[in-house]
Amino acid sequence: MYKNNRLKSPVAKGVSLALGVSLMAPIYAQQTADTTESAQSAAEQDPTVEVIQVTGIRGSLMRSMDTKRESVGVVDAINSEDIGKFPDTNLAESLQRITGVSIDRQNGEGSRVTVRGFGPDFNLVTLNGRQLPTNSGLGRSFDFGDLASEGVAGVEIYKTGKAHVPTGGIGATINILSLKPLEAGEMKASFGVKAVNDTSTITGDAWTPEFSGLYSDTFLDDTVGVAIVASIQERNNGAQSALTDSWAEVDGASVRDGVSLDGTRPGAGDIVAIPRAVAYKLDEIERTRTNAQLTLQYAPLDTLTFTLDYTYAEQEVSTSYNDVSFWVAQVPDEVLWSEGPIVSPLVYKETGREPDFPHAAGGGASRNELNSVGINIEWLATEDLEFTFDYHESESTREPDDMIRGTNSFLTVAGLRGQSRESTTIDYRGDIPVTTTTASDPLSPDDMRLTGSVFGNSWAEMDIEQGQFSGKWYIDSDQTIDFGVGLTKVANFEASSNVQRNTWGVNAASALGSMSDLMTPASLAGIFDSFNSGDQITNNFFIFDYTEVAARAVFLESLDPSNPLYLAPDPGNPVGSCGNAFCPDFDPGFGNNFEEETVSAFIQYRLLGEIGDFPFSILAGLRYEETEVLSSSASRNYTRVDWVGATEWIAIDDGTEVPSGLEAEYDNLMPSLDIDVDIHDDMKLRYSYSETIARAGYGALIGSLNIAPFIQYNSSGLYRATGNIGNPGLLPYESENHDVSYEWYYDDASYFSIGYFNKTVSNFIASTVREDVAIFPDLAFPGFGSLFDEAVAALGGTPSNQQIREWIFANRSDAPGVQPDGNGGGVITGVAGRDAPAVFDLTTSINSDQTLTIDGWEVALQHDFEDTGFGFIANATFAEADKNFDRFLNEPQFAVAGLSDSRNLILYYDKDGIQIRLAYNWRDSWYAGDGGRQPGYVNDYEQFDLNASYDFDNGVVVFFEGINITDATTRGWARDWSQVNGVTQTGPRYNLGVRYTF
Repeated sequence: MYKNNRLKSPVAKGVSLALGVSLMAPIYAQQTADTTESAQSAAEQDPTVEVIQVTGIRGSLMRSMDTKRESVGVVDAINSEDIGKFPDTNLAESLQRITGVSIDRQNGEGSRVTVRGFGPDFNLVTLNGRQLPTNSGLGRSFDFGDLASEGVAGVEIYKTGKAHVPTGGIGATINILSLKPLEAGEMKASFGVKAVNDTSTITGDAWTPEFSGLYSDTFLDDTVGVAIVASIQERNNGAQSALTDSWAEVDGASVRDGVSLDGTRPGAGDIVAIPRAVAYKLDEIERTRTNAQLTLQYAPLDTLTFTLDYTYAEQEVSTSYNDVSFWVAQVPDEVLWSEGPIVSPLVYKETGREPDFPHAAGGGASRNELNSVGINIEWLATEDLEFTFDYHESESTREPDDMIRGTNSFLTVAGLRGQSRESTTIDYRGDIPVTTTTASDPLSPDDMRLTGSVFGNSWAEMDIEQGQFSGKWYIDSDQTIDFGVGLTKVANFEASSNVQRNTWGVNAASALGSMSDLMTPASLAGIFDSFNSGDQITNNFFIFDYTEVAARAVFLESLDPSNPLYLAPDPGNPVGSCGNAFCPDFDPGFGNNFEEETVSAFIQYRLLGEIGDFPFSILAGLRYEETEVLSSSASRNYTRVDWVGATEWIAIDDGTEVPSGLEAEYDNLMPSLDIDVDIHDDMKLRYSYSETIARAGYGALIGSLNIAPFIQYNSSGLYRATGNIGNPGLLPYESENHDVSYEWYYDDASYFSIGYFNKTVSNFIASTVREDVAIFPDLAFPGFGSLFDEAVAALGGTPSNQQIREWIFANRSDAPGVQPDGNGGGVITGVAGRDAPAVFDLTTSINSDQTLTIDGWEVALQHDFEDTGFGFIANATFAEADKNFDRFLNEPQFAVAGLSDSRNLILYYDKDGIQIRLAYNWRDSWYAGDGGRQPGYVNDYEQFDLNASYDFDNGVVVFFEGINITDATTRGWARDWSQVNGVTQTGPRYNLGVRYTF
């Protein structure tokens, strides 16, 4: 038996995590089981304590293990291996090494995390306990790609709820720890330089630089501390993708004729999907990431510490791409079908139906910026009472960074001759779709003509103002009470603009030869060799700079109309800020504003004791939150409906916006309970219960109104007018969580753990339709009035729309709103008083009565072979849900996206200055959502990363890093594996560098 003394007075605490604690700060003052004093201060109080700092891989694992062991509830951690050295080059990629954590990759590196099956929007990310703003606009997920890892001391993942922890993480609360100079103690500095070779880029620089620096020191008898961290990283990378635009699903009985290559055909009741187009896309990305942190600390008394910190992060991303696509009519002339009941073409061939040959080029540039400034005051009022005040203001923005391209623009050219494509064959039998075409003669640059284009911009900004006041009362050596109140204000803004030319056909295209000198011949041969059957893709096509083509189009529009190269501008097209349709609009307009204010209060009680020879700890808490929301948006002011063609009824706006504001409020009371029992000196049993919430994404909450301007109507009763509107009154997702775990810490850097988790979540968001809503009372619809009815009565029966129009033009040409063109056509406009208002079916979001239970097991083994330098980490997560998407059922279903099993294996060597780490990560295939049409899935994914370094005695470390060294690729599919949605390769990345620490 041993004495449980984990609750010491503030003056005495500190020794329990003396090993290496100077490299990191605790996540939250109330949570870390009294580990907030550094080993250095402990040594000062007791000169007999020898402080040994263990760095490197082994030291990082020891500190992470100690954090897990000493924490209350289920907590995992990753710590820096040394000052300025985090285990991975990317925070998300380090997080994936933890049980229950999977990641999404963007541009070849970790971006967002999924924890225990709950995606990025269900996880809260904090910096030193403070909520971080995001810049996704419509979501709440934080992009770890904005932050460099060099300035991070550690990351902790809280998988169970606590009364003192801010809400928002049903999956987990992820807290990023920065360096604190008074806890780091004596002067430390580190400077590094790295050369990055990303093999995925085709046109970018082969090597790009990264620089980082860190300095921390104390002054005036360790009462003043200063820490500065800065880094700048440049990277050029590419991504090569093959995409299926969409799969149209039909019943097997309705499949149109085509010659079956093996005599089989879909049967009645089979779910048949036919591709609409295949595209091959080559992306190039340039990224510059700049990070800086400044932390100032002042401790005028042993009982009082002031901390002022500032964090800056900027990421500039510029993208460009070229693609070539092959559209088909979805009427195969020859086809090899897969086996039912889910059927799609394994080989699809058609002849002469879609002869055009579209090419596209696009890209954009955006700039993300994070600014966060905060102050923290810790005051030990008495030996038994301490207070903490924390306040921060943080802002995250995303804005355009290119006056010509905007954030997301593209332009298409196409070969529009009849002989461009005589036949097209798509083979889906491999990992990647293989497309082959035949033509009577090769495609020439003279065949390429400008068609449609889109120039887009987007903006996002989130501001967070958060104040928290908390206290801890040490009742005695075995009892404490934590309490606190807080106020969090979130203001989120999102806006976008779109300048689109819908001139996709031959009638609106530029003249032949007008773009020929801007086309550069290219080939897909050898591009997709990472995929099986990828070597069969050898299509020739043209690449071009779409800004040059846009400039050429502006020139062609300026020519005299008699010039054969003249390109007639469409007066109906919107124009950008440059005055024509070939640039973005840089006015975000009113946009969508969403404000969220949350008042919180918590109290939690901790008790230490013993049951027989078994020490135990109980932490019971209660958190209350009250939230008010205000959604301020603007909608287009639609003033009339024009009937411009037989089937074309168009709602027209007057160019102004109508502001609107919607308010809502809700409250939540969330209990939590954590019990741990030390069944042996090195063994621990835990049980945790908590209720947690995650708020809906802003896309569902924003109360903006959008309608589809095109309305369908005829005399036989068909009427279709649609729109959508957000719902600020949506309640948060609510989760009831249970965790049970066993942990065995059998050596200094070795442990085994196994845990079971169960989460039951309610308040899922579903869509509902409000029918026949007269949104605009004066928006008269010309089909709902006496003029239309009179024409139907005169014609008799159920006349066609065209017949009705002709009758009105012939017999009521002088009626209000009737504007004949003299050729049997014209425009008929609705007139208020004569015609009833147009009504719309509005889709909105509601909280459904659906519940979902996810449960699973997490198993981890970390073993260090002591003096040999060798060790390994192995862990696995097994998770399942009680509701899964049934691919064989062709109807709307409820299922959670992102849930999957995962495995990690890390082998390492750390001795005599040599460090080697080989990391393997595997994620099973997962359901990615239905996208409103078909289900989507992502193949299982595995990746190997290799790090190696040598530490010279003088503080110089040289290192090598290899990321994705086996060139793993991603593959997504629809209802069946052969129905490829997209495959992407991003290639290996290699880094060489040197770091000097003193």
